[in-house]
Amino acid sequence: MKLKYKSTEESNFNSIYVKRKKSPYFGNDWHFHNEFELMYIIKGDGVRVVGDNMDYFNNEELVFIGSGVPHVFKNEMNNFQDEVDYIVVKFNRTIGGQDIFRIPELSSINNFLKRSNKGLIFPKSTARSLKKQLLKLSKSKNESRIILLLKILKTLSSHKNYHELSSDNFIMKDGSATKDRTKKVINYISENYNKNISLEDLASVSYMTTNSFCRYFKNRTGKTAFQFIREYRINKACQMLINGEKNVSQVCFDTGFNSLSSFNRVFKSLKHISASEYKSRYSDLNLKHFEKA
Repeated sequence: MKLKYKSTEESNFNSIYVKRKKSPYFGNDWHFHNEFELMYIIKGDGVRVVGDNMDYFNNEELVFIGSGVPHVFKNEMNNFQDEVDYIVVKFNRTIGGQDIFRIPELSSINNFLKRSNKGLIFPKSTARSLKKQLLKLSKSKNESRIILLLKILKTLSSHKNYHELSSDNFIMKDGSATKDRTKKVINYISENYNKNISLEDLASVSYMTTNSFCRYFKNRTGKTAFQFIREYRINKACQMLINGEKNVSQVCFDTGFNSLSSFNRVFKSLKHISASEYKSRYSDLNLKHFEKA
């Protein structure tokens, strides 16, 4: 039997949900929902997973996530980290019971929504240009909220320099199995990446045999469990190296690697640059003004 993901309970709003949030950390688990989601990171850094794409994120990141695309934003939960500041927008295709995006006047937005089924990330210049509108949207109410959202979507639909994040086959639907095994496994990895993680551990979390788990995880994510763990650890390493508080050796062991040589080999294979070169490249930059290449 093919298992699917369990949708989150996100539909306790009418047509459009908008909120600016400030908190010590991102508290979401890996999830999906029927609503489209626009995430604007004003301040914060960590690891972003959209479908089968995983990468480091930081300030002024603007991501648009299509309906049914599983995703999560994760950062460290500790008492010494600056709070994260972000605006999240969620909306349905239907407003007042009608799919307004099907009318001819909104055809460009409708086409844009169709392209979002892989998750889209926009240049930081685009994020900065929309910051005032997004802040205004977060304070808006009633019909002005709908008008502002349409203006923002119209602007985004006119941009061609976005980047698709995920591969195909990551659209999830409701009516899924009662236990979201994949979510439990990914949450376990995100909470224990700095420790030794075995296939037996992951199989136990998912209530499966080791062989069944390996087939299941590869089928659901497109990666083996060890590939996923390595990528997660390396993206956490990027976060630590850019923050500049630890040297390469410390980062290596703090992200769950058992040897510096193994860490350096995996880092270079995934980022096409050595960890020391990566740290040196960003050592003189303030994270607040860091521009993602």
